[in-house]
Amino acid sequence: MKSFSFLTLLIFTVSCESDHKFKSLVDKEKVFIVLNLYGLDSVPKEIGTLKNVKELEIIRTDDWTVYPPLSAADQWVDMPPFRTIPSELLNLKKLQKLTLIGLDIKTLPEDFDKLENLEHLDLSNNKLTISNELPKLKRLKKLQYVYLSGNHIDNNEIEAWRKENPNIEIGYRTE
Repeated sequence: MKSFSFLTLLIFTVSCESDHKFKSLVDKEKVFIVLNLYGLDSVPKEIGTLKNVKELEIIRTDDWTVYPPLSAADQWVDMPPFRTIPSELLNLKKLQKLTLIGLDIKTLPEDFDKLENLEHLDLSNNKLTISNELPKLKRLKKLQYVYLSGNHIDNNEIEAWRKENPNIEIGYRTE
């Protein structure tokens, strides 16, 4: 009987710890998360608990000593794994600056414009086809800066968007 109680307590403790990976960050306005340090390879649903966050940066580090040139990005962008952003991220209503770098994101949520206060967005080094994501990005009314390097980019579409919205600074590089 005692071993059963200990096992139940152990399972409960592990379950609670995994549910609260970001517990220490809940009240913060600026949050920087390196997924590898949390033992994660993608953005977990618990990200939605950060209700006070205004600036959120999430990255995944690789063990590269030399980064490939951007000309190699087209091949890399088409290779699995492909990940998504959990819908819970869209509940962060105070979010003004969002940085999601190197997370293998293939597509943005259809209702990405729920991030209505978003002014600064960095989606570098993901696996997005930007021409598919432009309608979602264009609905972000307060957006002032967006950085898109390291994704599939059609220069003509980006330049057309820049002409439509001269107040948005759009950063991207292709080689």
